[in-house]
Amino acid sequence: MADWMTRHRERADAERFVEGPKKFGAYRIALGFPNAYDVGMSNLGFQWVYRLLNRVDDLVCERFFWEEDTPAKTFETGTPLSDFGLVAWSVSWEMDYVNLLKTLDRAGIPRRAADRDERHPLLMIGGDCARINPAPLTPFLDIFAMGDGEKLVLPIADLLRRGLSRDAFLAEAAKIPGLFVPSVQGPRAEHATAGKIVIQQTMSRKEIGSDYEVPHSTILTPMTELSDKLLIEISRGCTEMCKFCWAAYAMAPIKQYPAASILATARAGREHTGRVGLIATAVCDHPEIDTILAGLADLDFHIALSSIKIDAIRPEILSVLARQGERSLSIAPEAGNERLRRFINKKVTDAMLREKIAMIFAHGFTNLKLYLQVGLPSETDEDVADLVRLVADARDLALAAAKTTGKMATVVPSVNAFIPKPHTPYENEPLASEEELVEKTALLTREFSRMKNVRFRGMPVSEAKWEAYLAKMDESAGEILERGADGVPVRRLLKDFAPRIDAVVRPAMPPGGGKPANPWDFISKR
Repeated sequence: MADWMTRHRERADAERFVEGPKKFGAYRIALGFPNAYDVGMSNLGFQWVYRLLNRVDDLVCERFFWEEDTPAKTFETGTPLSDFGLVAWSVSWEMDYVNLLKTLDRAGIPRRAADRDERHPLLMIGGDCARINPAPLTPFLDIFAMGDGEKLVLPIADLLRRGLSRDAFLAEAAKIPGLFVPSVQGPRAEHATAGKIVIQQTMSRKEIGSDYEVPHSTILTPMTELSDKLLIEISRGCTEMCKFCWAAYAMAPIKQYPAASILATARAGREHTGRVGLIATAVCDHPEIDTILAGLADLDFHIALSSIKIDAIRPEILSVLARQGERSLSIAPEAGNERLRRFINKKVTDAMLREKIAMIFAHGFTNLKLYLQVGLPSETDEDVADLVRLVADARDLALAAAKTTGKMATVVPSVNAFIPKPHTPYENEPLASEEELVEKTALLTREFSRMKNVRFRGMPVSEAKWEAYLAKMDESAGEILERGADGVPVRRLLKDFAPRIDAVVRPAMPPGGGKPANPWDFISKR
């Protein structure tokens, strides 16, 4: 406990608020991130909802996180979570579900919604996971906020300020568009309007004016993975429409914020930090990206990009990043050849990829991460061999550039297993077998270990299977999640519940063809 107290004081002392926190209010909400402080404080969505809630009159929002030695109390005042009327989480990754249940245990709050009453807080979840597939958490949580914080924060705050009983609160919440209340609407929303819950999204790009306030960091701290960066979201959604990517389909249409708004936010935050991070699924797809980068450079910001599409790489963009001393870049070819990339709707030819990689090294970048996948639909052994050839080719391009720049770059192939995700064209595709994934990972490990200046990062096969299960499981998974929260290792869960897990990660197709019924089918974008 002493170590936790020391760490907490150091973190609190290091925080700098871009917008001052609220300390007093008649109503309070605890907003949590089910992972460590440094991970949660690197999440812009979590920070932005925290800011929106604290802007509401008479409402104070306090943060909490999950760490093995951290008590279930808020960061700001050390108030036990059990003392709040509403406890909420922002969840972006299914692998954090077990941490959420562990938090309830530590707080003395019953896990199952059916075991809670007026003595206990109402529990709510928002974030990506709430609107991808709420089914696995319906036995535990009371409310799912399925949409963007800009749309849902005020209706939730209005309910809090009405002083309703537990049952009345849930009944009224079920009337708000975008809030899913399983105890009122049914575990598959069968009692909701037309049996559907419509995700509430922010305004379309045509409705966003030049004075629109873009989401950005509320708190700056050196104690995160994104140390002291002012994070600014410049767009939401993606134009790429890769068949495996949830964001492209569930967050359409894309919203791109005006350069004037982005630069105004950066200008206001410049007094707090000289580091800025642009957040988007595809940063350089923004139609005003040159204006944005030039404006940030004029403000003397060190600029970091969350991602960059291969076809959007241009000398003008690389020059801006290189001049400020940036030496690392990440791109996502996904597959080793253009045949497979075309199949997954990744519009990048082999010639384009080679050209862009050469351009990156020619501008002095010395660390290039390549996001790749194995186990994609239609993948062959030759496709896997082409992953090796792609990385070898990238290394050769780095070596050629080094003769001019004098700097030899490192190539980092980061290879994950393809995970079928809800709301994508591949939602009912099977996960590759463990044997297949082990064999392919071993081949890549062996081949990459022979290449100098190549650092391979692979995804453990057990992690891939667990994530695939968490993404697509239904409400019957409660028992397995609870075993995980009790401390049973993932490998043991995969073994003990193998038939049930296999039925989810490798679903059987209905006789005669057609689409199987999925637990997220009640979710509608419109």
